[in-house]
Amino acid sequence: MEEKVSQIFFSWPKLLRRVLVALVFIALAVFLIHSASAINQDLGRHLKLGEIIWQTKAVPHTNLFSYTNPDWPFINHHWLSEVIYYLLSLAIGIKGLIIFNALLILAAFALVWRLAWRSNYFIFSILVAILGAGLILERTDIRPESFGFLLLALFLVILDKNKEKISWHFWLLVPLTALWVNLHISFVYGLVFIFFFFLDRLWQRRRAVYLLAKQKKPERYIAQVMLLGVFVGAAALINPNTWRGALYPLYIFSNYGYTIVENQSPFFLETLMFNPTIVFFKVALVALALVFLINLGRIKLFYLLGALFVVFMSWGAIRNFPLLGLMILPVLTENFVVARERFGKAKLSFGRYFAKWEKWRGRGFLRLLTIAIIFVILSASIYAVATNRFYLKSMKSEQFGLLIPRGAEAAVDFLKQNKIPGPLFNNFDIGSYLIWRLYPDYQVFVDGRPEAYPAQFLQSVYIPMQTNEAVWQKYADEVYKINLVFFAHTDGTPWGQEFLRQMSQREEWKMVYLDPAVVIWARDNETNKTLIVQNVLSQDSTGQYIEKYLTTNDFFEALRLGSFFQNIGFNDLALQFFDRALTINQGAKQVWLVAGTLYVAKSEISQAQSYFDKAIMLDDQYVDAYLQLGKLHYQQGNFSEARRAWQRVLEIEPSNESARAYLDNMGLIPFKNN
Repeated sequence: MEEKVSQIFFSWPKLLRRVLVALVFIALAVFLIHSASAINQDLGRHLKLGEIIWQTKAVPHTNLFSYTNPDWPFINHHWLSEVIYYLLSLAIGIKGLIIFNALLILAAFALVWRLAWRSNYFIFSILVAILGAGLILERTDIRPESFGFLLLALFLVILDKNKEKISWHFWLLVPLTALWVNLHISFVYGLVFIFFFFLDRLWQRRRAVYLLAKQKKPERYIAQVMLLGVFVGAAALINPNTWRGALYPLYIFSNYGYTIVENQSPFFLETLMFNPTIVFFKVALVALALVFLINLGRIKLFYLLGALFVVFMSWGAIRNFPLLGLMILPVLTENFVVARERFGKAKLSFGRYFAKWEKWRGRGFLRLLTIAIIFVILSASIYAVATNRFYLKSMKSEQFGLLIPRGAEAAVDFLKQNKIPGPLFNNFDIGSYLIWRLYPDYQVFVDGRPEAYPAQFLQSVYIPMQTNEAVWQKYADEVYKINLVFFAHTDGTPWGQEFLRQMSQREEWKMVYLDPAVVIWARDNETNKTLIVQNVLSQDSTGQYIEKYLTTNDFFEALRLGSFFQNIGFNDLALQFFDRALTINQGAKQVWLVAGTLYVAKSEISQAQSYFDKAIMLDDQYVDAYLQLGKLHYQQGNFSEARRAWQRVLEIEPSNESARAYLDNMGLIPFKNN
């Protein structure tokens, strides 16, 4: 009887293992299945290009969509992905594309994790999977790079299966390369990993190669790998741009006049925002360093070179995190297992330690506890995402499910219904959506492809037009004769925010449309006279026009409108929308802080203090809230409270220069006593 009870008890860890494996995939899936936010970014342009390519049976070689640079040469390195997306959208719609994209990434993850899986080291395999999945979450939108994730996974699996003996599927890498080069520019990773594989196998077989070379005979295995390298190099030429397409990864950034977030270093971005995937990246760096150091002398060259390469690429651009997330699965697991088994057999202190560990009676219970903790973490993550608590907490606009955001849809409908003539001026972020909805009736000023425009145009025309009045007048009035401005006011760039402020003050331009995503201005001329009379929005009339949004249950709609009104100086309207946002999501500490500063400007001191206190209650490490609270107390002559708030900042962040300057200059800073 006791034996049966014991068997039942110790069968629970096996059951938990199966459940945990399922939970890892469910957790990744719920993160991948979210609203199609890419529809307001690049996806619209991809769909339009896919439609054009499918209908014309030709890949455009110029910009095509912009009236400012229609003939600028453009190498479309993901044309086949666009055709696939277009055809799938006809069959299964945008919601179907969300599921399709999730399946692509899940398949890539499953392939590589199966390669890395070690049943004897189950807990470590699960932890590595969570780390890899965390990195993959950096790029979950519907984008051509998802095909690259799957193909990289296939390359890693095929290369691993052929590390001792060449089999028929080794040669599948040739057609897969020809496919990959037309799906996405990340095909270069496949070529690099084949080269690393060659170096690794050459090193492992160096003695046989040397002996055969003395006899003037080739080593058959190495000769086959070299032949594969020649074939995949030739396969990379099978694209509409032939050698230019094959070499494009080497010079794509030679004409890149616009900085986009995905191409920035994680260490730069962490100074601007909190991004949990950067935490996973740092953990991955430490883990890789540890396993390579512990396993020094027994490192597989392929894994070492591959890991260094993807770390280098991820260090330079956050968009490469998923590739690192896939690569570390076999690298970490293989190195850990080799080191663990080596130390377990060693007659050193490490060996004695592992022998004691294996015999320790509490080991089973500790393993069970670890599994249970992982179970709770994964379950809580799934719950947080599925209920959208995660997105609200992290201030992300995505939502779990198959939602298609309206975005600029209503604004485009307004433009088409009123038949407002161009040319139009638009910002970088919204250009691809306008291409999807308006081409060929309208051409855009710019869109989300820096490589499709001269760097000089972006740096000397597009950006200065938003910050320099003289440049705006020159190009808007004389060169392009712009008639309307269609601008996504969610644009977070300094020049975009400055442009919104300037446009709100220009008498010759009238705001005729506003929603939570887009604002439209029309030039005050005879052509637009009827439109302006019927739709003009002034500071007085805007409040009534957007009153319908004050009942919204969408936190981000209220937040975006509040931010827009704050930027252009309509503070009363801004506060209405910030307060509406806070009724929906009371955990948004940033909104409490911003609204508090607006109440300070209105001299509503008690209200402002309560908002700052609420922000601090939500996060007692919130430096910005303490800084603002200290300034508020100082302006009221409450110097001891101001000092206390600023000293608290230095306790949290000893190097904070603002707090130190405030404290050093107390008594010199002017204040008003209300």
